[in-house]
Amino acid sequence: MKVQIIILMFFIHLSCFGQTKVEQRDPLYQHDYESQLIQENSSIIISKYKSSTLNEISLVLKTEAKRCPDGYGIELTLSDGEVLKFDNLEVNCTPSETRKFNLMGSIILTPELYTKLSKSEIKEFRLGNQTVPVVFKEKEENLKGLFKFSESF
Repeated sequence: MKVQIIILMFFIHLSCFGQTKVEQRDPLYQHDYESQLIQENSSIIISKYKSSTLNEISLVLKTEAKRCPDGYGIELTLSDGEVLKFDNLEVNCTPSETRKFNLMGSIILTPELYTKLSKSEIKEFRLGNQTVPVVFKEKEENLKGLFKFSESF
């Protein structure tokens, strides 16, 4: 009877193991290229993850706010006036050490969106209801340069 229970437990464990085959993100394959903005604790990051099974490029936007945003959504206003809305994307909100909240939103870049953003500039972005003007700390930095820098590595 004990042998049958042990065999049954083995098969249950084996079936659970086979169904949970999800690639864990190994930091070795993650490369982030970040530019700081003038607004306190704000930045734009191009994040590249490339492994044998996954090749993903994301635009990550970070800022700090007095409270968490009420809604979802990320909005990018480009320098030519075009507004790109991503209403269904979640904005992550975590408490910071300064009694404020860290906001972070991420957009996975399709080839078309990557091409569009690499040839343009972002004038401002919105995470939930928090709007952040895009003014880089370093005078020579811009979004096009950040994309070029990320492509060189």
